[in-house]
Amino acid sequence: MTLDLARFPRHSRAGSVRRLALPDALRGFALLCAPVLNLFSTSALEFAATSAALLALLFGVSFATRVDGPDEKTGAVRLLVQRMLKESVAYRHLWARLLQAALAVSLVAIALPQGPASIAPALFTFGIAAFVLMFQQPRWRRRLCKLAPMGRMAWANYLVQVLFVLGLFHALEPRFGLLLGVAVPCVAIALLQAVFSCLWLARSRSRSVRWAHPEGQAV
Repeated sequence: MTLDLARFPRHSRAGSVRRLALPDALRGFALLCAPVLNLFSTSALEFAATSAALLALLFGVSFATRVDGPDEKTGAVRLLVQRMLKESVAYRHLWARLLQAALAVSLVAIALPQGPASIAPALFTFGIAAFVLMFQQPRWRRRLCKLAPMGRMAWANYLVQVLFVLGLFHALEPRFGLLLGVAVPCVAIALLQAVFSCLWLARSRSRSVRWAHPEGQAV
């Protein structure tokens, strides 16, 4: 069974404007969203489910947006994900269906015995689809693009979060529980990462401009 991409739209002038900002902003949103979901976790299993969903998203977006070699053939699924990210407006109907499916799975998971653990990936997917649909609106896009620096440093920020969680889990969880000992500090570190990423990339960009155009030379 093959996926026929010919029936999907191939170009979107509106979507092409966001082809670089959306993947980075999406990764930044995921890094910020995962610790917030952990606030509702009550066991290590729920933490693991949220972390696995975050890792899958970071890897999937990075793999889908990777530049192919001249002789490399892109698979149908990866090509579809590329177009959904780079031409998100043209594929708005797919994002809307993904949003509806994630919401339905979340409602069903609530009734399951292991509801909280199984609902985390569904809620994560729901948030991602909602983010993309909001990103297509100019008013929201200007605000959501502020998460792009955090997404550009996604793997470094993810590693810091993992080490931070492991350290807090072993040091503080037996005393304060998962909520106060791990989840709340993780939300704080994610917010600090968002601010630090913006400052770090702005400073790096400023250094690059000064290096390319030193004083005394015409710009």
